[in-house]
This record gives sequence, C-alpha cells and structure tokens, in this order.
Amino acid sequence: MADYTPTMKTNFKVEIDGIDYGNFSSVSGLGATAEVTDDIGGIDRNARKIPGKVKYEVVTLSRNCDPKDTILRDWWQTVERGTPQRKAISVVLFDRNGVDEIARRNLFECVPCGWDMSDLNSAETGSITESISFVYEDGDWA
Repeated sequence: MADYTPTMKTNFKVEIDGIDYGNFSSVSGLGATAEVTDDIGGIDRNARKIPGKVKYEVVTLSRNCDPKDTILRDWWQTVERGTPQRKAISVVLFDRNGVDEIARRNLFECVPCGWDMSDLNSAETGSITESISFVYEDGDWA
C-alpha cells in the first residue's frame, strides 16, 4: 500500500511574475473543464466521448491588505486605465512540513477581471482584506 499523507490547505504560497508574495490567505478557482462532444463516426454503434476545448475558472486570490504593498491595486489599475497587464502566477504547494515544495500550478497570461476590498466598519475589529480575480489562458502542473 502506498504511503499517503494529505497536503494541508494552509501550506501554499503565491508567486506573481516569479516574486513570492507570502501573505495570501486563500486561493480559489483553480479548476478547469473540457467541452465534450460525441464522435459517431466509424463502425461503432456507440458514440465516443471526445474532450475538446479547455475552459479555466476565474481564480481569486485573497490576502490581508497592506497599504504599502500596492501590487494588486496597481495590477487592477492597468485594467481601469485600459492597458491590462498580463502576468504569470504560480500557486506553490508544500509538504506537511511547510518547507518542501511538492507541486506547482503555473498560470499563464493572467489578466485581472475584478478587485475587491473588505467592508470598512468602525464598530468591528479585524484586518482589512483585499482580493483580486483574474482569468488566464493556459496552465500547467510542475
């Protein structure tokens, strides 16, 4: 039987254009689907399922907001100004020890499609968070 140790949801980091931005608290939307068509050619009576174009989900990165670190706001502003910048993003997964890299999801030609900041309320405590959503054209596992 194989030695299986599940990876913890907390053991990850995000790199944007190769730079480690270590304060991300969540990543969502790393899934993908493929369009499926039926191939009814040949002598088979049964249709064969053929996967086609791959569609990637919208990915959202969230983190505690640091007013001095404007990387996400600056990237979003390129969309607001009509000159969207494309970036490469890697989500790096670590072993349970939190040190050894075990997998990396590389996302290419990423461009923002949304930016959000948490609500401000003087009657509540807690950190301000920000999130950016983006779409991408291609991805791979390394």
